[in-house]
Amino acid sequence: MARMKRFMAVTDKVYAKVLHDGDFDFIGFMAARGLDAGEMLDLLEACAVRLGEDWSCDACSFVQVTLATSRLQRILTTLGQENSSFDSALCDRSALFIVPQGEIHLFAVSLMEERFRLNGWECRMVPACDARKLSRLLRQGVFELVCLTWLDSELENQVETLLRTVRASVDREQTFVIAGGSAAELHSEWLVERGVEKVCSNAHIAVTEAERHGANRNSAHKVTDRNGSLLEPMRRA
Repeated sequence: MARMKRFMAVTDKVYAKVLHDGDFDFIGFMAARGLDAGEMLDLLEACAVRLGEDWSCDACSFVQVTLATSRLQRILTTLGQENSSFDSALCDRSALFIVPQGEIHLFAVSLMEERFRLNGWECRMVPACDARKLSRLLRQGVFELVCLTWLDSELENQVETLLRTVRASVDREQTFVIAGGSAAELHSEWLVERGVEKVCSNAHIAVTEAERHGANRNSAHKVTDRNGSLLEPMRRA
């Protein structure tokens, strides 16, 4: 409880500075108060949510929201650079984050990408502007996870085209397909009908689901290798 109170107090301070002071040492401030890299991501996500709420109720102007979002992105970029000391060649899991053509809200996908990277995933983010290039990337790469990040509901047509490409290009025995973002949550059933296996409300859930399904599929492959088929177990003599 005490740690939660400290976290909320730090969040309040950082949020106030995000709105009004672009020169503030955000990472130094958070680190001095004992927050680790994961908690810093939690804090930035909490600030982004609060910013959206303040925008919805007109507590913040468009200019304030734009500047604050830019500051959050800059903090996240700096934090990612400080957390990039691990060797990506040592990662045994890879994730591809796809942004629909026309999507301009990139902080959420950057935050999710950094969350996965911090958990030991090799990550790549691409804009889905060319179906042929995306298909080639999906066929040539070995991605345990494909994540669609969708925040602008008006991009439904682009998302449908993107998902057709994903369905035709990935091996679903190897690749787990998820989606996240405000528009994804609003269209969760629609996405599932088009091949998305899980719609996640935040980055924590996305990481947990990806790692759980990865472990389950690895176990399934081991059983398949031993028995020849999950549907036809080895017959005992």
